[in-house]
Amino acid sequence: MHDTIPVDEIMVEDVVTAPPDATATDAATLLRDEGVSSVLVARDGEPVGIVTEGDFATQLCERQDLGHVELSAVMSTPLTTVESTASIVDAVELLRSSDIEHLPVVDGGDDNSELVGIITTTELTYYVPHLAHAPSRLEAAPTHRQVRTDTKYERDDWEFEYRSADESTISAGDIARFSKPITDDDVEAFADVTGDTNRLHLEDAYAAETRFGKRIVHGVLANGLISAALARLPGLTIYLSQESSFRAPLSIGDRATAVCEIVEDLGRSKYRVETVVLDGDDTTVLEGSAVVLIDDLPAMATHEGDAAATGSPD
Repeated sequence: MHDTIPVDEIMVEDVVTAPPDATATDAATLLRDEGVSSVLVARDGEPVGIVTEGDFATQLCERQDLGHVELSAVMSTPLTTVESTASIVDAVELLRSSDIEHLPVVDGGDDNSELVGIITTTELTYYVPHLAHAPSRLEAAPTHRQVRTDTKYERDDWEFEYRSADESTISAGDIARFSKPITDDDVEAFADVTGDTNRLHLEDAYAAETRFGKRIVHGVLANGLISAALARLPGLTIYLSQESSFRAPLSIGDRATAVCEIVEDLGRSKYRVETVVLDGDDTTVLEGSAVVLIDDLPAMATHEGDAAATGSPD
């Protein structure tokens, strides 16, 4: 639905502008008097740059004589713009990819564009809050919580459960479950980090022509949830081996759950683990087995856990 709403339906039409030879003082006065957060710099009606409240904060840190400096020297350029006929989804993606919060709206091509409005994250928040506020460059990722001694941080949309007669030790029959949503950002980040940029995972049109009919999560990314579950077993988990068979594709946006059951104590702190990853409908995505070595946590982690439990900083 949102990709059918054009930008010109929600843009602000009364754009505050100033010429390139106006001073920073002129622009600051416009910001104050007009109650806006940006001034478009336009030459003969064509937008060539922008000055925002953030730009003023940055420039004030670097210049002592900012007031008399011309806008051409401090404006952000080249200017990222969006066509008035583009969808608001396109606008969100432009804001994200360009790491900006103000997007001038134009009619016409690059060589003959006319400024007709401006759209910001504020307008997008009103109309499409779940798009404008999705985890992206526009805002911080989900909050990290440091609640365990064996992991650096946790997130609110991650879930972990450990079923054991004694949660401080490991024995056959123990089960660990780790669950998280696999987002589009996860898939793109995994592709970039590993170099696995198979278009099946990254391009909708391409994936639509495959047997899957849509983009799917990398199989190895799904397999990584097993590592996440094992990392939260009592002690310091060290992978020794992993065998996996892929049974079904995992859809992007689905919530995946890794289930790891300790099935055998191999001695010398080694354990055999049966592993399964399920999608949101409890369909088995992959299954296999692993062998892990469980060492004691480093003394530093144990000390930090004791301090957290007592509320002591030392």
